[in-house]
Amino acid sequence: RASTRPMLTGIAPNRSVRLAIALALAFGLALAACSSGDTASTGATGAGGSTPTAKNLPCDVSAVLQAQCQSCHGASPTYGSPMPLATYADLTAPAKSDATKLVYELVGTRIHDDAHPMPQAPNPRLDAKDAATLDAWIAAKAPSSSESCSGSSSSTSASTGAGGSAPQSCTPDLKLRGEAWTMPKDTGDIYTCFGVDVTPGQKKQIVGIYPGVDNATIVHHMLLYQMPSTVSPTPAECMGGGGQGARLLAVWAPGGEGLAMPPEAGLPLDGTQHYMVQIHYSNLNHLDGQTDKSGFDLCTTTELRPNDADIMAFGTMSFSIPAHASLDVTCDLQVPAKFPAVHAFAGMPHMHKLGTAISATLLPASGPNVDLGTRAPWSFDAQYWSNDATTISPGDTVRTRCQWQNPGDTPVSFGEKTSDEMCFAFVAYWPKIETNPWSWMLPALSSKCSPTP
Repeated sequence: RASTRPMLTGIAPNRSVRLAIALALAFGLALAACSSGDTASTGATGAGGSTPTAKNLPCDVSAVLQAQCQSCHGASPTYGSPMPLATYADLTAPAKSDATKLVYELVGTRIHDDAHPMPQAPNPRLDAKDAATLDAWIAAKAPSSSESCSGSSSSTSASTGAGGSAPQSCTPDLKLRGEAWTMPKDTGDIYTCFGVDVTPGQKKQIVGIYPGVDNATIVHHMLLYQMPSTVSPTPAECMGGGGQGARLLAVWAPGGEGLAMPPEAGLPLDGTQHYMVQIHYSNLNHLDGQTDKSGFDLCTTTELRPNDADIMAFGTMSFSIPAHASLDVTCDLQVPAKFPAVHAFAGMPHMHKLGTAISATLLPASGPNVDLGTRAPWSFDAQYWSNDATTISPGDTVRTRCQWQNPGDTPVSFGEKTSDEMCFAFVAYWPKIETNPWSWMLPALSSKCSPTP
């Protein structure tokens, strides 16, 4: 060691020696930088010389969550979602709904819960591959990973995912909006309603109805009603339901699409029309200063299509669900001979919060049965139109089945409030029935119902 000191300090090295020393130093620094980078990505060296790994989600788990969950449960949750599902820390935190469980444990329950599934309708359920990925990780007690995931992919990543919606088929020219609403910080859930009157000046047709979400953080779902009279444009708390004489035109929940009319028809917009928008807000994280001006966007045209479209309701308004009991009824309507054949193009079953399942089926006089809308299980927070193109002819039967469970202490019957119940299978069709007398609720009023065997 002593003999080398004079060589380094007392003798000037030549150029080759200086170059060798520089390269050695550079190589050493590069190794140090790589080592430093690895330490940063996997955690600092702990006592005893061990190097703990970073707590990341495994890449396959992260890919499923990103594709199927994070459009609602992202780093900044949207549509009233109570928590993010974006990081390992998110998944291993105590659940807000049950502090005795961790979030990943409830994820494992909800993806297999047929009554309250996640993702919720109208988003598709996880396919077998994605469900198996999460199941295996959860069964292993949610191990962390030191992987650095450059991207994500999933067997169903091409879907819109929770919260997504299909692109509009037209450019809206009429926006149904009220005054700004401010969500109370200390309120977790609330329904508000506001009205919009439309006087087009000349007959038009509505050819598309789409959601116009302003504040995705707190908007949970929205409903559009056609009303018999004017409703105030100032948003105010309401009990849910459209009220007396209201007709449901559209419903949107995260992941749902708008209602596009077929090229043969459009909903008539003539004279003065009264509309009401009902919005369910969810602020489970009690965020402050959340305001919103959401509503619905309509595509209208003066180039009238050959037919006016309309919406009618099958089902029933005559039932009573006993306290602490269930009810299952089946209602049949045979289409009278005097009614014309109509072309159904969309179906939307509708119940309230005690509903557990609903279905509407066309039993034609000849030919196979046609599903006009089945929601089993039923979810009040996941209502949507589905494409159900078929023809309903005289002599055909439309069968509607509704099931409820009432845990309360009093019977519940038909009513407009959310605390009441409904059994409606809405069907959009053309051409509009002009027979006198006619009402959109006449099919439901005329149905014959009995307990389901």
